[in-house]
Amino acid sequence: MTRHPGSLSVVIMAFNERESLPDQVRATLAFLDRSVASGQVVVVDDGSTDGTGERADVLAREDPRVTVVHHPRNLGMGTAIRSGYGAATAEWVTQLPGDGQIAPDTLERFLPLTDRHDLVLSTYERRGDGIVRVLVTAGYQATARALLGDRCRFTGTMMFRRAWLDRVRLVCDSFIVNVELPLKLMRLGVVPGWVTISAPLPRAHGHSKVLSARRVALVVREMLALRRGLAVS
Repeated sequence: MTRHPGSLSVVIMAFNERESLPDQVRATLAFLDRSVASGQVVVVDDGSTDGTGERADVLAREDPRVTVVHHPRNLGMGTAIRSGYGAATAEWVTQLPGDGQIAPDTLERFLPLTDRHDLVLSTYERRGDGIVRVLVTAGYQATARALLGDRCRFTGTMMFRRAWLDRVRLVCDSFIVNVELPLKLMRLGVVPGWVTISAPLPRAHGHSKVLSARRVALVVREMLALRRGLAVS
């Protein structure tokens, strides 16, 4: 792959990912070395209690391209993403989870489209999840279609030009921020490019923190608020 001439910030969200984070950060740095002219990794420690923050600080001392943002307590995925985007300094911005389920090499599919699009979105070839996650995903997709229509059929893995962040106000505290940003950019006239990516990898360590009644309720509330906001903006 030809190295992209621009710069890229990769935001990595981490909540209690002490075991997974070092491999994900180092793999991301290796990806940046071979794929872009210059890069930055922004690790957001979202109030971890297992030593994730300390591991992140060690990684930052090892490589000056690593920036660490610490939350004093767990504020949620959406807030972590917004904090990471705020600390991003490169021309292009993307995100990866700290658990390693999305490999950094996945981002190679996005870079060629940035010469024609300021926003590149993705869909999965297949999810490959267990039955519980399949049911949760189906429920989310049905709710999203009912509240937001067919405009949000994309994953949270995306790439966008950093300058557009000055044009939108992101408010969601859950992963719905990954729906909020593209929908608000498209409302401003940004036409996205699309790529297909592989299903997430199995977690090497720990367990998912997404599946809980409290988080599901928050997601539904934020979808409703986003629907109202898009209707009046």
